[in-house]
Amino acid sequence: MRTLTPHEKKLTLFLILAVAAGLHILGLKVGLSLDQVNRRKLVRVTDELAEAKSWIEQKEQWAPKIGWLEKNLQLAPEENPAPALQKKAQSAAAAAGLKIEDQNLQAAKSGASCTIYGNRMRLTGSLEQFTKWITQLYQPETGVTVTALSLKLSSEPPKMTGEAEVGQFFRVKKQ
Repeated sequence: MRTLTPHEKKLTLFLILAVAAGLHILGLKVGLSLDQVNRRKLVRVTDELAEAKSWIEQKEQWAPKIGWLEKNLQLAPEENPAPALQKKAQSAAAAAGLKIEDQNLQAAKSGASCTIYGNRMRLTGSLEQFTKWITQLYQPETGVTVTALSLKLSSEPPKMTGEAEVGQFFRVKKQ
């Protein structure tokens, strides 16, 4: 094996320095990306902590409301309550003088603490009739309310066409 010339020694030294610099740059890139991931996680956890503290601060405000809901909301019945809700909405609409154009029962939506049964309706009538219908239908003690309402003027003012969703809330059984 022959010995390296001074020029080859310098080139070898530059090659080693270039490889070391390249590895150092790659290491920095990996380290910075890991730091960025950790910073994102820290921001997310900090936000979650702030939200949790906010809920804890609001606990006293929500305690009476939770008690009222547990006292007044009925447990979901074994049979489907949607047809009874539909009849209740129809009779309230007829009593208010609204004309029912179309309606259909919605699938039950279950959440962590309640189940909502719904009936989507398309109605026509005056604003006064819609107001009367909503006041007749709204019954917080039984969990009945209008969960969505969209009113538009029809081609014959003061008549309006409206799409509404009537919902009834039921408490779910605790496991």
